Amino acid sequence: MAVFCRKFAYFMAFLLFFQLNSASATGLIRDTEVETVFQDAVQVMAEEAGFADGIQIRIIVDPTYNAFVVGGKTIYIHTGLLFSARSAEEILGVIAHEIGHLASGHAPLRQEAVNDANLATALTAIASAALAATGSAEAAVGVAIGGTDRAKRQYLSTSRKDESVADQWALRLLDRAGISSYGLTDFMRRQASQRILPQGRQSEYYTTHPSTKERLATFTEHTDQILEERALSQSEHQSLARAVLKLAAYTQPPSPTKYAEFQLDWTSSSSNPAKLVPDETSLTYARAIALFRRGSLDEADKLMSELVSKNKSDAWLAEFAGDIDMSAGRPFQAVTHYKNALLLRPDSPQISLSLGRSLIATNDKALLDDAIEALLTAERGEPKWGFVKRQLAIAYGRDGRLADADVTLAEEALLTNDKPRATQMARRALSNKSAPDHVKAKAKDILFQLNMPVITD
Repeated sequence: MAVFCRKFAYFMAFLLFFQLNSASATGLIRDTEVETVFQDAVQVMAEEAGFADGIQIRIIVDPTYNAFVVGGKTIYIHTGLLFSARSAEEILGVIAHEIGHLASGHAPLRQEAVNDANLATALTAIASAALAATGSAEAAVGVAIGGTDRAKRQYLSTSRKDESVADQWALRLLDRAGISSYGLTDFMRRQASQRILPQGRQSEYYTTHPSTKERLATFTEHTDQILEERALSQSEHQSLARAVLKLAAYTQPPSPTKYAEFQLDWTSSSSNPAKLVPDETSLTYARAIALFRRGSLDEADKLMSELVSKNKSDAWLAEFAGDIDMSAGRPFQAVTHYKNALLLRPDSPQISLSLGRSLIATNDKALLDDAIEALLTAERGEPKWGFVKRQLAIAYGRDGRLADADVTLAEEALLTNDKPRATQMARRALSNKSAPDHVKAKAKDILFQLNMPVITD
């Protein structure tokens, strides 16, 4: 009976993992500007922690205040944290703490082991399996069936020692970057007050980062020892504020009024209680996004045209202007905006992707080579993004390169773990007598990875 229960627990854990792993990327929002702004803001800290190429920031649309890592060099941040923080330094302090976990190797899961969009269920499955392995099959089944929150706490809750080490890393990294630790101290003080609340009302960050009250003393002592005022520059504050306002405009319900106003409850600096006022460009940008989401494309386009003309060196404004053009059915205008954005940010795979899509949308066969080149650039920057593969396959198909299209679709299927389709498309690419040698080699590699025989005529 015990063996059966243990096997059943593993099965339920796998089933939960599979259900979400095969779903769409619900919750994860990809935006080049937002990710880049936060990655640039913590670059010095990342380098100090040993990540010379920086760390990756991914945003999860979730109202709870939380941030976490699962290995690799990626930090996941909930929008609830960004919208609830009381200063930019608070957000950067939490990120510094998570960098500390990565630098110390506290997260046992490697990034490539779980899909970006499917973390909650992956954690549930692994926690369930871990409990089953200890012989507590009944507890494991309970977690697998309905205890997602408990499972995440079981998995993400680290020891007091690990949290203390990450705290020391955070303080060191903030000092190295010249960022005040006051924001992190204030946050920890608020978290410590969670102890007096019923467990069901405690924040997710508190339940997954234990011993908050005990750790507060470390931050308070460190903050009290810093005599020199250290504040982010006005441009740094405004850049971070704009990124958060953009997220708010994209994720919060569209306003029924013509212009939505998004507010930040941030102080101007760690020791200055005056509220930070976002600049007019950021506020207009957020209004345009809100109008865009309401379907008021002409009004959004008018606002963005004015912004772009006044900020010709701003890649992100040009990118969004292109997004509006694409939605309005103006692909040639979108191409112009995306090309301008890419000149300013040639390192952006997402802008390359948008350029490739707009070139396809023109239905001009003479532009297909440019579309393919743009999408190949995007693929090099985001090799595990299935949507890029799909768009590249479309471009190949439009260009008559059917074998290239098939093998690219096989690669997309591999990324989504659709083994039957990966096998089908790889074999179809191989059966194409006009397939180039490099395409045949890719198709054979895919079949080899799937342990499938290579069938040729």
